[in-house]
Amino acid sequence: MVNYYVRRGISRTIWAIIGIIVVVVIAIGAYYYVKTVTAPKTVTLVVVAYSGTTAQFIQFAGQLFHEEHPNVYVKVITYPFSQYVTNELTALEAHSTEYDIIEFTSTSALRFVPYVVPLNPYIGTLFNMSDLMAPQEAFGGEFYNTTTGQIEYIGIAYETVTYMLAYKCSLFNNQTLAQEFYNEYGVELNPLTWQNWTVVLDVDQFFVSHGITKYGVLVDDHVTHGIIDAYPAIFGWWYMRDPNLNDGRIGGLPNFNIMFYGAPAPGCKYPLPDFNTTDGIEALEVYKELVSYEPPPNITPITYDNLPELYAEYAPAAMLFVSQLSYLPPSVYNDTCLAPLPGGYAETGTNFLAVSKYSTHKQLALEFLAFLVSPKVQVYEYLYFHKFPISKEAFQMLLSNSTLSPHDKELLEAVYEAAQYAWANPPNIPPTYPELIPSFNQEVFSYLLGQISAQQAMNTAAASWINALVQTYGPCSG
Repeated sequence: MVNYYVRRGISRTIWAIIGIIVVVVIAIGAYYYVKTVTAPKTVTLVVVAYSGTTAQFIQFAGQLFHEEHPNVYVKVITYPFSQYVTNELTALEAHSTEYDIIEFTSTSALRFVPYVVPLNPYIGTLFNMSDLMAPQEAFGGEFYNTTTGQIEYIGIAYETVTYMLAYKCSLFNNQTLAQEFYNEYGVELNPLTWQNWTVVLDVDQFFVSHGITKYGVLVDDHVTHGIIDAYPAIFGWWYMRDPNLNDGRIGGLPNFNIMFYGAPAPGCKYPLPDFNTTDGIEALEVYKELVSYEPPPNITPITYDNLPELYAEYAPAAMLFVSQLSYLPPSVYNDTCLAPLPGGYAETGTNFLAVSKYSTHKQLALEFLAFLVSPKVQVYEYLYFHKFPISKEAFQMLLSNSTLSPHDKELLEAVYEAAQYAWANPPNIPPTYPELIPSFNQEVFSYLLGQISAQQAMNTAAASWINALVQTYGPCSG
């Protein structure tokens, strides 16, 4: 009997221990199951952009985003400027999920409309559009939907880029030079006072003929893309002064902008090109005179890439996008001042980021874009990369930053002011990138080389543009 009860007690004990072990194993298994199921999934957002400082800023912002979202990584893939748009469109046309966020230029923007996530539903929640520079966002970030009659946001500008006059402060603030120039031409040497392009040509002649600099005021004349940036910057002076051109719209119709009339032609859904008018021809002639004070465009074209170097070494001033200032040597950067284009206006030309409609991480991609243009991140864009922010609040934060030099603040103020009236833009309607730019640039380039007349160049380019309009929008009924 004793042995029986002893054995029975031992059996109960063993079974109790087994039961405890089973419970513990089940609990441990349940813990790891729950942990595995509920653990955040690691996500990599892939951004495709063009190589350069801006891509570095995007990657920098991606690291900051990762610190706030440990399960999210941002990877920036870059291509040369001349290739990245084509590479992106090839992937998007194939409905590839490779890229979550894509970059595009102002002039190529509307080619991306079918492939990106419309941002209108996220305005006011994720994106505070009132904090972003409106003219910057409008040229490329907005699409006028002719079907709905509404403006659709298709991308977000992540920096402020205005086409302005950069000049060497030490030369233009030199009182001896200023007096000599005034005695010779009867106008001030101060670029902030210039009211027309004649003064710029006088400045070119003064600096070159006196042997002060090798070249005059540099302007882009590159046939691949630069001409379509430089010409409207000059033509804007005539456009804003001629109501027959602008029809009361200072920057022209949305997406058509100033190289078209400010109203549709009779019987047309669209405006016609305006640059083959007397105004357009005069602007082209001024452009050629400006180019005559720099290297021949068929030998050493002035491009986005080499303009900062040539300005630093050989020129008193340059018409450039302020994004190019970051490529100047520190000594030249610190001796560079900014002014609006003669008559008080500017052109814009920033790039945009948009979420691919084929992304498998759309919400996170949208959140990263909102993070990228938030004031706290935009401040770093200037402090670390010398790119100007798109956020108005970031501008104010920088202007109140006691560690910035007075010169830095002068540049910030100049860009902030100019960005408010940067409207002298080329078109960005759908055929712009594949058709309008090449046909216009080639004709103007031929004129710059003296191969054809100004009127012939503009008439031929206008005819090509009208053909592209008909192919895109249909013929006029009138």
